[in-house]
Amino acid sequence: MVTLLSLCLICLAALIFIPVVLVLVGLPFLLMMALLPWLLRIVGVVLLLKALFEQPVRWENFMPAIIAFALSILIGWIV
Repeated sequence: MVTLLSLCLICLAALIFIPVVLVLVGLPFLLMMALLPWLLRIVGVVLLLKALFEQPVRWENFMPAIIAFALSILIGWIV
């Protein structure tokens, strides 16, 4: 039988434990979403330079850079 005191202690422990768990889970996700647009822009520049220096220059070589820039803009707009 659960007494009122034990129920209060369980709720108090949950009130302290649940926000800590949510912060520990959510903080890496927030950091990743904050850094991802910048990382995608850097990757886009590297891929653009790689496509420019390949011989012969074809438009298919630019598609990964375009996709990286588009994703960085989309994620930056959402966040």
